This record gives sequence, structure tokens and C-alpha cells, in this order.
Amino acid sequence: MSTSQSSTYKQGHSSYTVANHQLRTAESDAAFLLPHIKKTDHILDIGCGPGTITTGLARYASEGTTVGIDLSAEVLQKAQKLAAEANLPTQGPGSVVFVQGNVLEGLACPNNTFDIIFCSQLFGHLVPPPDVPLRALTEMRRALKPGGVLANRDAVAQHFYPQSLDLDRLWVGNLSRALSKGSPFADATSHIMPSLFRRAGFDADSGKVRLGAGTMVYAGEESRKWLAWRATGQLQPGDPFRQSWLDAGISENEIQETLLAMRKWAETEDAWYASLQCEMLAWK
Repeated sequence: MSTSQSSTYKQGHSSYTVANHQLRTAESDAAFLLPHIKKTDHILDIGCGPGTITTGLARYASEGTTVGIDLSAEVLQKAQKLAAEANLPTQGPGSVVFVQGNVLEGLACPNNTFDIIFCSQLFGHLVPPPDVPLRALTEMRRALKPGGVLANRDAVAQHFYPQSLDLDRLWVGNLSRALSKGSPFADATSHIMPSLFRRAGFDADSGKVRLGAGTMVYAGEESRKWLAWRATGQLQPGDPFRQSWLDAGISENEIQETLLAMRKWAETEDAWYASLQCEMLAWK
């Protein structure tokens, strides 16, 4: 599967962006799915990034197989290294493999292949909604076995406290603009997920689609400094994340204002950040 123009992911995989992805684990970001995994399941993780969630899922499917796909060959090398360091096999029961692929161009598998399909922080990058997310979701459902479960986790709201630093506008608002490339419907993607699942063919009216929520919190001096370090790196010249902001029409002045506010937030005693996560489970 190629990674050509049907890709809508623009933030890139710099060390600063990937550092954020590497904090994610099966327990922190897929806890709502874990009770539904059987040892013999075949799992697909779409948009797997550096594989920290993928390798965790594999441990729950110790007699099955787990596949991670991502657009970036570079980040998949990190995933493969992680799996090798964890002594996970690449074939047979409990195996983990990583493949370059793009769900928008079709998954390289027959119909009804996987018991579980998982994706984290994917749909916010599929723009414009609802057409592009629907295309991806329909392809995922095709690859899912009857009775299989599709699990998705996406951020739907972010807030920085104290709000007087205006980071809800400077960071959250500008991030939304960058993700949507200027589309006014960008942040609607996760909010319409139940109807999106229904349109993709899932029976949302008989209990086969469940909507839940989780949270992500950064508090304490060390966490604030880390988040500010990541944001500062992402908004430096040459980082694809920063370029995505410029491409969305965010000015250099706004970027500098954001960086200043982020530094002040990191230095503010008892400042904190919270993100609300939409967690969806759907059975085919």
C-alpha cells in the first residue's frame, strides 16, 4: 500500500511529535478495549506510530497475531525496534508485524480478516469530514470479521488552566485549524462518530455501538515542562508540525505568541492541562 496523495496526515514524525506518541500504551489509551480482547484474536492497529500501543495489544492476544500499519516508514522502524527489544516474534502465535499502509487507499487484506481493529487519534487527521472519515471507517468495517470489534479513541476537547494564558485559543484553536487545513468543520469529526458508524454500516440502534469517554491530564512541574518542551520543538522552523500551522494560515506572530504563552504556562505553579477523549466500540 502506498502513502501518496490520499494521505491527510500533515504533522509529520519529528522527534518532538513522536515523543508524544511514545507515551501512549495499551493500558493508557486502549483500556476501554482490553476487556474485549481474546488470546487468539487477530488485531490490526491503524496509524500505529512507534508501536507502543500495538506491542501492548499483542500481549493480550498472546496466541493470536497483531499487525500495525502507518504511513511513515521511518516511524515503523521505531516500532519494529521496540517489538524486537520486547522479544516479540514476527510470525506465529503472539507475533507482531508492522507494515507501511494507508487505510484511505485500502487495506491489503481480504474481507472479514481481523477480530479487532483499533485506531487512536486517527479520525481528527481525516479531513474533510464526514466524507474522508466515512471512507476510512467503511474500509475498516470491510476488514473486520462478523462479530469483531472496532475500537477508536480521539480527542474531542482540550483545555489549559489557568485560562487567562489563552492557550485554549493559541494552542487548541490553532491546532484545530492546522488539522482541518482551514475547514470550519474540523472539530466535528469525533462528535459525529455515532452517526458516522451508522452510516458505515454498523447497527448503532441495537447496542452494537457504544460511546464512552476518557481523560488525559498533565499536571505538576515535570509534566508541564515536558509538554512545553514538546510544543516548542514542534513549532520550531523545519518541523512539519510548524509547517502545518503555516499552511493553515497561522501567522508567525501567532506562533510566537503561542510559544510565549506555553512557556508561561509551564512556569505557572499549579497550572494544568486536560483532554477529553471520545472512546468508541462497535461490533460488526
